[in-house]
Amino acid sequence: MASTYSSSLNLELQTTGENSGTWGTITNNNFQKLESAIKGYVSVAVASTSDSLTATDGSTTDEQSNAIIKLTGTLTGNTTMQCEAVESWYIVDNATSMGTYTLGFKPAGGTAASLVSSSKHLLYSDGSEMFDVLADCGNISANGTLTVAGNVEFDGGSFIFNQSSADVDFRIEGNGDANLFFTDAGNDRVGIKTGSPSTELHVVGGIKATGDIDFDGGGFVFNESGASVDLRMETNTLANAFFVDGSADKIGFGTSSPAGAAVEINQANSSGAIACLALDQDDTDEPFIKFDGDSQSDTSGNITTDTSIGSLTGYIRVDVAGTDRWIPYYATS
Repeated sequence: MASTYSSSLNLELQTTGENSGTWGTITNNNFQKLESAIKGYVSVAVASTSDSLTATDGSTTDEQSNAIIKLTGTLTGNTTMQCEAVESWYIVDNATSMGTYTLGFKPAGGTAASLVSSSKHLLYSDGSEMFDVLADCGNISANGTLTVAGNVEFDGGSFIFNQSSADVDFRIEGNGDANLFFTDAGNDRVGIKTGSPSTELHVVGGIKATGDIDFDGGGFVFNESGASVDLRMETNTLANAFFVDGSADKIGFGTSSPAGAAVEINQANSSGAIACLALDQDDTDEPFIKFDGDSQSDTSGNITTDTSIGSLTGYIRVDVAGTDRWIPYYATS
């Protein structure tokens, strides 16, 4: 009976009493193929968009019997490299120049695993599909530096940085900023566009929030450094419903340029005929308005108690508890 060959490595399986005089040579060939399957290396230039590794029964020069396969050459289109449709495993070094094309590695007639440019893959085949081990693996521990040139996707689990609470900073770079996001582990601080955050959250640049902001348990200070910085709040129709003029040290309601007083109310014309200012004092045993000024018997102070001076000109109408009241005023002091 003639020799047969194994399905995975194409080893020559000799029958009893056969190959007299060549038995040793055939056995040595089988040993060499086994050695290649365990530790062998071969470099293969991709010759076409549908290429195959050589596989020859009993030969020690076939390509697919090697454990490590380096693919070289320049792709001219989307390419597939295939081996025989048998169970096997490979370490594949993709050293091809891929350009914009794809490169797959598969068992003949089966499903390919996609290779990444300038990358090394640990692959195995069940005879009908090629699997990339690191594309679907379990826990991975790296004692050194882990460098990833492609995308990193976390799906279905949490991500924890610095589980041991060591003094280790975390930094994310932007296109033009080295510290787009920075965590200062030693001081327990977070910086946006700064590598030296001075508070728990330090932002260099603007902040925009489209949802609610809740300050709970602490004070809110605007312009701590006392710079000439304005503060403006809008309503549905007023661009300057509340305005702080940082350079003039004034506050405006309805105006962005308060000038006539430290606090100026500028009410726009309204079809609702509403008052400019409404005061509601529910503490009936307290003054309606408290004024801290200088009262004099003449006109040298903020308030005068002299009722004999001046020429009464008219009255200012005020609404007190729903009833019109009048405050007299004089054209001269």
